[in-house]
Amino acid sequence: GTVSLYQWDEKDPVLATWSKAFPGSVKPKSEISKQLLSHIRYPEDMFRVQRDILSAYHVTTAEAFYGGQDFWRIPLDPSSFGANSGVQPPYYLTMQIPGQDKPTFSLYTPFVPRGGRENLTAVAIVNADAGDNYGKITVLQLPRSTNVAGPSQVASNFEAKPEVATSLSLLRQGGADVVLGNLLTLPVGKGLLYVQPVYVRATGNTAAYPLLQKVLVSFGDQIGFSETLQGALDQVFGGDSGTDASNNQPNTPINEGVGTSQAIRSAISSLQSAFAELEAAQKRLDGAAEDRARARVKAAISALVSAQNR
Repeated sequence: GTVSLYQWDEKDPVLATWSKAFPGSVKPKSEISKQLLSHIRYPEDMFRVQRDILSAYHVTTAEAFYGGQDFWRIPLDPSSFGANSGVQPPYYLTMQIPGQDKPTFSLYTPFVPRGGRENLTAVAIVNADAGDNYGKITVLQLPRSTNVAGPSQVASNFEAKPEVATSLSLLRQGGADVVLGNLLTLPVGKGLLYVQPVYVRATGNTAAYPLLQKVLVSFGDQIGFSETLQGALDQVFGGDSGTDASNNQPNTPINEGVGTSQAIRSAISSLQSAFAELEAAQKRLDGAAEDRARARVKAAISALVSAQNR
């Protein structure tokens, strides 16, 4: 194969010196084809460094900075249910933030306060689309008066639910390894929807493919846990797909019209289909299809919240 290096920052003095020392080793930015440009993503490693710097240097007053006040940190990786396995990695997400006309492909990371608290305090989003706003970082800071659960708190809430704890314990005792997928944080309406798949894999067989066993969903104070995404969403939003709710949840039917009930079922079906497309695109390493699937996920979630609030 042939490796081609392309210039990106046309004002980088180090790159300019390198190009003079080794002419032709780096091609100009203008030679990047449209097809190649569509596959360019903002570097995750660079964003890791930037978010570490941002965790302290977002403070704008000297007194607060030198006193270490209002510093942030990256939450622990929630896929381990709070085990000491490192911080949560940033992840790519197609989302629309305030001030944008349409969703964009972005790299996203949450922040929690530095110290012992785990509530969500801010998120940083960098535009990962190779366009005019490529590399622009937007910070959304939550008001101090709010108390929104962060990723680690959501993971703890999942594990604290008796049904979840019992099911995971039984799976681990049955000769299988429980593999927790990425905890997706999806801004929806005035809240955050958390979705996490739970896989199982035969113990001692690293070549075995993990199989989807359960899906965890959290929105506000509600938690859903089912074999399918649709079933978990039904438990959270009160849909009607025939999925049994938790024993701790009341069985009182929701008083809604036929049109509203149909809208909820339609939105849940669309969301399940979008997540299936997203998973398939990720397995194929198809970036363009993954972007489209993420946009469908966000649209379906918005439709679900709108239908549930009618």
